[in-house]
Amino acid sequence: MKREDGGETMLNQQAEPEKRMYTVEDWEKLPEYPKFELYDGEPVMLAQPSFEHQEIVVAIGAKLRNGIKNGPCRIAVEPSVRLNKRKNSVFIPDIAVVCDPKKITTNYVVGAPDLVVEILSPSTAARDRVLKLNAYRDAGVREYWLVNPVFKTVDVFFWEESPVAKLYNDGDKIKVSIFDDFIVDLGEVFTST
Repeated sequence: MKREDGGETMLNQQAEPEKRMYTVEDWEKLPEYPKFELYDGEPVMLAQPSFEHQEIVVAIGAKLRNGIKNGPCRIAVEPSVRLNKRKNSVFIPDIAVVCDPKKITTNYVVGAPDLVVEILSPSTAARDRVLKLNAYRDAGVREYWLVNPVFKTVDVFFWEESPVAKLYNDGDKIKVSIFDDFIVDLGEVFTST
């Protein structure tokens, strides 16, 4: 089993005799900590997020929460997401906004969230920029943010308008495209980092 930092780990402290495909039911039996995502049947252990990473999640989450006070949309931090087109996969994005209440179950978001935010870290950046980006786009996620804490930038994909990301810097204001008249000021997001 792979860890996000590229190393190998073992479940139940025993080496597995052969590589096997894990199902969502197998994933549900894994310990709560450390956290694992499931990519097409392969469990991947998530690295512990840095304090800076968590600060950015809280800052963006608070902004989004304030913007969706009235309406059907709900926000979650680190929800378990099962995309319809990926049978043996469970993604755990940093933030997800879901506007269809039928997609929310007790343990999962089932189907595409409307907005997904991933905070890049050295152990997740490649996966977030390629595997997850493609999976979210193909599943119908409307808006996808890739937040780079090192450069204090955000790549925003709003596929309804363009297949290419729009880059925002530290002092910019992002229009949250899935909502009318809602702005996130990045200067306020990155102030503590």
